[in-house]
Amino acid sequence: MSDDLKEQMAKFAAARITAPVELSPQSVGRVVAAHDGTDQDATVDTLANAMAARLGTGCEHAAPATGDADAALATLLAAAGAGDVLVVPSPFGRDYEAEGQLSLSTTIDLLLARSEASICIARAPVGDAERTITHPLVGLQIDRHRKVPATALALALAKGGGELLLLSTVDPHHELHDEELLARNLDPRDLSPEVLGGLASARAAALTAELQRHAGDWDVVPMVHFALGDTVELLLEENERRQGLVVAGRDRDARSEAAQNARRLVLASRSPVLLV
Repeated sequence: MSDDLKEQMAKFAAARITAPVELSPQSVGRVVAAHDGTDQDATVDTLANAMAARLGTGCEHAAPATGDADAALATLLAAAGAGDVLVVPSPFGRDYEAEGQLSLSTTIDLLLARSEASICIARAPVGDAERTITHPLVGLQIDRHRKVPATALALALAKGGGELLLLSTVDPHHELHDEELLARNLDPRDLSPEVLGGLASARAAALTAELQRHAGDWDVVPMVHFALGDTVELLLEENERRQGLVVAGRDRDARSEAAQNARRLVLASRSPVLLV
């Protein structure tokens, strides 16, 4: 296949993934702060209270029995359901790597797989919780299938004077295993940086257009950046200066590439990570 044909196919694929979307701030029922009896409880409370105030909802607390993993999981699952946000310290237990799979502890792993709530994981103290949550950074390619719900929840936190940044990425070192792209059988290493940048732009086009269309009504500053490289590394680099809340979709299958990337992100980020 000639280089020109490859680039034409990639451009055609980019045009096909710009279908419009409907976006609005997600309604949140409750924010629940989970305590594990460590010094992380204060960080969790600070974040949960700031989120609840920003979202105009109540803040509740849950104190799982950390010595019993099954009981702790049951308590957390009962504490927050669909439409809620659960703020947890990480880890309940310890970080480890088992059978080549990254883990955030058994309790957190199972919580991510089973809970209907959005899960905000805090690993380090937050200096200015309100600024952090009103400056969310959405990683669109952590789980691209959940990018609209992730953006909707980030928007709920940013609207009313915040700044919302979308980061769309394409990794030129890996094949595009992406059913959104007609060009998924092409090797990105054969495509020019301009075309790869176009693919990253196309992936964010519909969300960007919707944010820009309603930015005045929602009183939010929308931004979008495109980058080539490893999605997790790019998110961490982008947020190093920004120090905002990192938001992404989550795949419930812990073995999937999307789920492993989400865990990599949580383990490496000093900023809290909200998985939707």
